[in-house]
This record gives sequence, structure tokens and C-alpha cells, in this order.
Amino acid sequence: MRSIGLNGAVAVALLVVLLPGCAAFSTRDGMTSAPEFTAESASARIPDAAASYSETLPPPQAPPDFGACERPSDYIVEAANTQLAATLAQQYADLFGAKQAGSRVLFQRRAGDTQQQDELDRLARDPALVVTEEARFELDGVHGGDPLQFRNEALWKSIHMPEDRDLQAGEPVNVAVIDGPVRTDHPDLDNVVHIEPRLRDVDGNCGHADCCPQVAAPAPFWHGTRIAGVIGARRGNDVGASGIAPVRSLVSINANLGGCAGEFSLAAALHCAIEYRDAEGRPARVANISMGSTQRLATTAVTTALQRARSANLLVVASAGNRGTNIDTMYRWPSSVNAPNVITVQSRRYDGQLLKNANFGFGTVDLAAPAPTSGQGGSLCAASTRVTGDDACTGDYADFAQSSAAAAVVTGAAALVWSDRRFGNCSAEQMRTLLLTSRSHCLAGRSYRNGNDYEVCQLDLAFLSAEDTAGQQALCGGGAR
Repeated sequence: MRSIGLNGAVAVALLVVLLPGCAAFSTRDGMTSAPEFTAESASARIPDAAASYSETLPPPQAPPDFGACERPSDYIVEAANTQLAATLAQQYADLFGAKQAGSRVLFQRRAGDTQQQDELDRLARDPALVVTEEARFELDGVHGGDPLQFRNEALWKSIHMPEDRDLQAGEPVNVAVIDGPVRTDHPDLDNVVHIEPRLRDVDGNCGHADCCPQVAAPAPFWHGTRIAGVIGARRGNDVGASGIAPVRSLVSINANLGGCAGEFSLAAALHCAIEYRDAEGRPARVANISMGSTQRLATTAVTTALQRARSANLLVVASAGNRGTNIDTMYRWPSSVNAPNVITVQSRRYDGQLLKNANFGFGTVDLAAPAPTSGQGGSLCAASTRVTGDDACTGDYADFAQSSAAAAVVTGAAALVWSDRRFGNCSAEQMRTLLLTSRSHCLAGRSYRNGNDYEVCQLDLAFLSAEDTAGQQALCGGGAR
């Protein structure tokens, strides 16, 4: 298609022309599918029919109502030794979601649960135990000084997060979060930049001098804020929980896959991630996309944007989804696109086993990361819009799980590795190779698409703590930046 400039009115008209039957968005309205992705190693296919959905994402302007029920205080039960603490944690895993940290055990409360209260009263009478209300900030084993970090210790242990002393400090990178708006006034999130993309034509032209205007902080969205928290919440500041990586800026780029213009919204956001430059001229190195759709693509807008991202050296991390679907056969964009700069991430338990309802697809899913639900090992705790109710860690922090969170973990890992000067020279494709070859808990299977055998392994950052990283540095051309 020949490139043309678009103003707002023409953009709407173009969408109507491109997408007949837009209101219903039926795959039976004569729409043509996008051609195959033409980048090296790409093999994206679009099936003739697909169920339509967007992954757990209502419109950003309508965040969910979490209810008015305040979460009661948690309790710490201190035992005489770690062996007794381990017994308590196992005994009360179901009733309290108990978690051990050294000789202390966190007991998480539920509003109105009389069985929990009766058991706490009984434990308080045991002379071998000390029961304290709201003392969770004193747990042993907390990484840094962040008081809620114990909630994420299982994640950090599972992926072998390095200690700060194991890293060779380089320069943090800019990270794009393509989602609803990230909360700007959160005490644990610094340097949030907001971009409201203008829609573009299929070839990426918007017809404006500024296709990616920066805007004042819009109403925040819980999902985008939690992704940003997992990636880059401030570390060691004695507030909340630590993000995976130090970041220069969190570039919040608004996108919504709902409706017939969803593919244009995502493509516009990708173009803005590619074009972003901070005050010092530094680009975004990685873009997180924790959403997706099986709605049939009607144009090449998304694949064109992904091709441009590859040329621009932008790493794209996409969530695989949570429907128990094989996305190697059921096309889901953008996560089913196989390209050298795209990492598709599925969610796992802390022991490396696949999460219930996690999407899969050997040959399409590239990497896994732990992000279990509360019933499958305990969810992550992330910076959030202010919430109350059962999913609140406390106030400004909330539970976060499944493939959206898993993708954020991998995005944070890429940003962390780039911030180590030994790997500062990695290109997007080299970073993808590095993360995919540094792995554990591999599951093997066959692609239905091409009949080849593949492994999908879990993210493992143990190499950052190794004395000799010459092999990993060689993947990126070797040496410091």
C-alpha cells in the first residue's frame, strides 16, 4: 500500500475503508489476512478463523472496582528455629498462605475468616511461639531494604537473581510499557513518561509533525502500573517491593487492542517505542506487550511495525496468554510472530512447571518465567494503582500473576542485563539469544506448525553471578561498552 498522510478525520475514514463491517469485526466480511512475516526466521500464519479476545484488559479509562473491603493486618509467627518455622509454613499453607523467611512465618489474613482468628488465638497461647501483628517488615531474608520484597523472594530465587555485588554497574536503559497508562505518582516508580500515540496508516505514517506526543499523566491503569512495577520499581529504597532492573525511564505508551482499530493502536504504539528518545538522545531498548488478541488481522500494520522494530534494534517481549491455547496453531498477535527480536513468554510455577491455563506452543513460545497465581505457589507483589480487597499486598501494591507478569519479568531481566557493562553492547537479537540460552527447567515438545522439536525453558540469570562470563559476553561481541 502506498504511504499517505493522515489527520484525525482521514484516519477514521481510512479505518472504515480498510475494515468493512468494523462495528461487528466479523471474519466473514470479506477481510483479507496479512501476508506472512518476512523477517528472517519468521513464520507467522493467520488461521481462517479465530476466537477474539484481549487478554484480561478492560479499557484503560475504566479500571476495575476492587470493592470497599479493607484487607486485615497480617501476622508474623516467630518460631524457636528454622525447622519449626518450616513445619508451620507447611502446616498453614492452605489456611493462611503461610510463607517462611528464616525463623519467621508470614500468616496472611482474610477479612471475616473466623477459622483463621481462632487458630491465631491458639498459636498466641503457645509459649514456643511469638505472634505479632503487622510485623512483616522484619522478616529475615528480605533483599535490600524494601519491606514487601519477601513476597517476591520465591521469584528471585527461582530465576537466580544476582546480588548487586555480582553486577558490574553500567548504564540503565529506557523501557517501553505498551499498555494502559502507568501511575505517575506511585512512591516506587520514578521517571515515568507518558505517550499518547496517533493512529497511523498501514505503512506507519500519521500525517502529523508529532506522531507520538508526550502528555500529562492520564488516569492510571492498574495493569500497566503493575507491569512497570515488576520491571522497574525502585530498588533498596525502603519502600514497597523491588523491580527486576534499574531503569532510566519507564515509557508508558497507551494502547488498547479492543475493537476493530486494535491492530492500528498496537502498531502505533510500537512505532512510538521505536521513535522514542530521551533528553540525551537515548532510545528505548525493550518494549513490553502484556496483551494480545486472536482476532484476525485485517492489514499488515502490526507486522510492518514489528519488522521496523527489528531494523531499529528494539527488543519486543510479548505475553503468551492465559487460555490454555496452543498459539503455534491458533494465531495470537503479537505473540505468535516468530522474529529474531521478539520473545514470547509463557507463565510457570516457581518449580518450572507450566501454569494451569497458560498458553503454550513449541516453536512459537520462546521462554518462560515464574508468575504463578496464589493457588499455584503465590503471586508476585507489584506496584499498583491504589487497591483494597483480597488482591492487595498493601495499599499501593497488589498481587500480579500469569503471562502478563511473566513477560514483565523477562523484560526486566533484559533491562537488568543491559545495565551490566559486560553486556551493554548487546543488540536486541543478541539479548534474545543470551536470555534463551541461559535457561533451566526445559520442557520439550513438537511444533504442530512445522513438525520440528523444540524446548521451552525458564529464564535463568545465574550467569550474572558467575566468575567467568566470557562465553555470554561473546554472544554480544564481548567486552564492556
